This record gives sequence, structure tokens and C-alpha cells, in this order.
Amino acid sequence: MKKKQIFLLWLVIIVSACTKKYEDYNTNPYLSTLEQQEADNYASGKNFPAMINAVLPAGDALGRTDFVNSYQIGYNLAGDSFSGFMGQAGDWGGNSNNLTYAFNLSWVNEQFTLTGKLMAGWKNVRDLTTLSGDSLQFSVAQIIKVAGVIKATDSYGPIPSSSLASGSFTPSYESQESIYYAALADLIRARDILFKFGGGAGSPLKSYDLIYAGDYLKWARFANSLILRLSIRMAYVAPDKAKQYAEEAIANQAGMIAIGSDNATQGIKPGNGAFNYANPLRTLTQDYKEARMSASMQSILTGYNDPRIAVWFKPATLVGHTSEYLGIRSGINVTRASYQPFSELNVTDQTPMPWMQASEVCFLKAEGALRGWNAGGTAQQWYETGITTAFSETGAAMPVGYLTDNLSKPKDYTDFAAGGSSNSRNAASTITIKWDDAALFEVKLERIITQKWLALYPNGQEAWSEFRRTGFPKIFPISLNKGNIDIVKQVRRLPYPLAQYQQNGEQVAKGIALLGGADNGGTRLWWDKKP
Repeated sequence: MKKKQIFLLWLVIIVSACTKKYEDYNTNPYLSTLEQQEADNYASGKNFPAMINAVLPAGDALGRTDFVNSYQIGYNLAGDSFSGFMGQAGDWGGNSNNLTYAFNLSWVNEQFTLTGKLMAGWKNVRDLTTLSGDSLQFSVAQIIKVAGVIKATDSYGPIPSSSLASGSFTPSYESQESIYYAALADLIRARDILFKFGGGAGSPLKSYDLIYAGDYLKWARFANSLILRLSIRMAYVAPDKAKQYAEEAIANQAGMIAIGSDNATQGIKPGNGAFNYANPLRTLTQDYKEARMSASMQSILTGYNDPRIAVWFKPATLVGHTSEYLGIRSGINVTRASYQPFSELNVTDQTPMPWMQASEVCFLKAEGALRGWNAGGTAQQWYETGITTAFSETGAAMPVGYLTDNLSKPKDYTDFAAGGSSNSRNAASTITIKWDDAALFEVKLERIITQKWLALYPNGQEAWSEFRRTGFPKIFPISLNKGNIDIVKQVRRLPYPLAQYQQNGEQVAKGIALLGGADNGGTRLWWDKKP
């Protein structure tokens, strides 16, 4: 009995000691604790690189290269090509693919996948900042969310948006109109919070922010600039609302992207953590040997004697044309060996990817002024400032007399590939550079959008949206049409992917009803209302 009592006493002592050290014994010494994660903002911060790469795939947390394929099927074989920025030396599906309007319904699922990843990261930040009360970090997450959701809705039209965060396996489709107005409200709220409270808050997201390295006031300016972009997008469908939102943003004290250091560009910034960033276009043009300069880009840049051609592209390697820049028409019968020698993109792994830059803001204001809105200057002033700023952003010297050039215009296109002569075509436009205040509205708009198109490069998704909205710049149509789309009007949207029909068929039917037309590439979106 005495031995039993002594044993029980020792057991109590041991259990007590173990209980006191329970946390030490049951904590993985190689993982950070929640308290440690909160100390350096890791718990919420780690979601920002994932969200940013869901808006534009340019890196992978595990160092893999899946993001290159994601970018290719999500954007390069869609907006980058439909905008007239890039041609392709690929012959996927025996030339039955997106570029010839025979849409690959697996490829067009990629933006849905990316939007799902974006909203998963956003939900994590929302939940964590709800507990911490950090409205600044949440405001940044809101802006990133809007940037990604708008890219998706501008590709398809109605999509699941706010319902994605609910965890439903059948998220509800929402009209593009409702998505736009919700996005504007989110941007206004985020802008105001960041401008009011962000100045003295330091940069706790510095390690995780691949856009602004945690600078809250720059995020406020970006949000305000996005409001202007979305306002202009609505110019034909809701002109009064568009003017109201645009003028409020232009006058807002938060300011807009106005100088190079304000530009929203994706890439590794000083103070960032050890993130994997690589520009996917480098792999697509050099390793895959597919992405190339487009025929429309060749026509306009060579016609204007524009030195930016040497910044963005490399001379062709085609025998007999090695001192020339040669582009490929989109939507043609491609033989890889014939078109791979055409001009590669001049890009490295480290080249940043633009989300929005000061030159675009200038051209947005130029169009606003052209429409009679209060843009803080005339259409000519903002047009010319936009051109000057765009040259500065590329590092190319603007030629003397470029702004007053009233003779140079896009050149005819000749396809020098073997058997490619049928793709040659007269220039699509005769628009010159010099501003003419006496010209008709449409001529002035074409000048603005043509120069804006150049300034947007390589942001093909945005350029495609502006082409659909305005009809400018005039770019070459496809020649091999394997779909049911008018090649003059060109592609207006991506059809819904097969996976959506299989997994969320009832909601897809709702989306088509909200779209107001057939689920094909020829149906116009909500804002695509120019006569």
C-alpha cells in the first residue's frame, strides 16, 4: 500500500510537469506558431502573392512552371491575341483552336480556375482581418479581387462573383452590370480607407506585396485609377453614371497613377520575400517558340516609325529578312516551321507585367474630355501627355516631331512565310498621329485609342476590352474562320467552358439568360453597346 501511494504521488508530479510543458511537447519546432505568424503578418500576408498570381499568373509559390501554361491558355491565347498584340506560331488542334474561333472548351476554363483561387485567398484575408480589425489589409485585398473579377467578367460576361466565397459547389451567376457596380462600390470604399488611414500605417505587407511593396497610398491611387477605367468602360451603356463616377474619381484627393513610380506592375519589389516570379511571356516566346509579334503591331509600329518596336520585339530570323520586324496574323493556317522565325517578344524572366500605368490614365482622361466630361484638361492635352508618358515608360526616346506627324500611318502587311502570301493585307487604318481638334469625334477617338493601345502593351486583356468597346484600333481580322463569329466584328467574348456545364449547369443557364444571347464568341457583353 505504501509503495502504491508513493507511485501515485510520483505520477501526479510527472503528469503535472508534462501538463505544464504540453505546448512545448506538442508544437512542431520547425513550424511557426499562430502568434509568430501574426507578428510578421504571415497569416494574412501569405495570401497576397497567391491572389496577385491568380489575377495574372507570373509565379508559383512552390517554384513550379504551371503558371506559364495557365497564363497561355487563360490570356495569351485569348486577350493577348484577340487584341492584336500578339500572333502565334502554334498550330494547336490542327489550327482548330481559339484563334480560328473553334474554341477549346477546356482552355476557356482557366479564368474560372484563377478566379476561384483569387476568391479563396480573398476569403482568407477577409476572415483574418475581420478578427484583427485591419481594414487596410482588407482594402488592398478588395482592390486585387476587383482587378481579377473584372478581367473574368470582361471575358465571359455574367459569372459567379460574390457567391464564390460562400463555399457553394454551385455558385450563382451574376449579371455583368451588377458585378461592375459592386466593384465600383468596393473600390471607392477601399480607396477612401487607404487614403485616410494608410499614410501613417507603415508597410506591413511589404514582404508579400508584388505590386507596391505595401505602400497603402499607392494602392489608393491605383483604386482611384481603376474607378476611372471602369467608368470609361461604361460610356456607351450608362453614359450618365460613367460621367458621374469618372468625374468624382478625377477630382478625388487620393489622386491617380500619374508618374512611373505609381505604376501598378507585377514583379519582385525591394523588401519582398523569396517569391518565385517569372514573366510567362519569356517562356512562351523563347522556350515554347509560339508567342510572336502580331501583324497589326507590325503595321502600326513600322508605319509610325516608332522606336518602341525595338524595345518590345526582336528582329526576325527568317532568311532574307533578318533586319526586319515581322508579325503574324492571328487566326491563320499556321505551319510552325514557317512562322517560328518571325519576331520574338523582347522579354526576360524579370520583366515586370503591367496592371495599370500612368499613360493609360492620361488616355482615359483624354477620352473623358472628348466626351465633354471634366477631366482636368483638354482631350488634346491628355492625348499628347499620354504619348509622352508612354514613351517614358518604355525607356524609348520619342522621335522629334512624333506628336506633329500628320503623314505617317499604318503600313500594308506582307506575310513572307512560305505559302503565306494569302495572309498579306492592306493596312487596316489610315489614322495619323497629330491631333486635329477639328476632326470628327470618331477620328479623334481612333487617335486616342490607337495610341492607348500601344501604351497598354503587353496588357492584352485590357486592350481587347477597349477594342471591343470602341472598335479601335483597327486590327486585321482572322482569315481561317472555323467558328460561327463574324470576322469583321471579331470575337466579343469567351464561351462558357465545358466544366461549368458539367458542374454548374443550372447556373450556366442563368448566366446565358443574363447574357441575353447565345453562348458563343459573337455575343456582346453588357458594356459592349457602341452602335
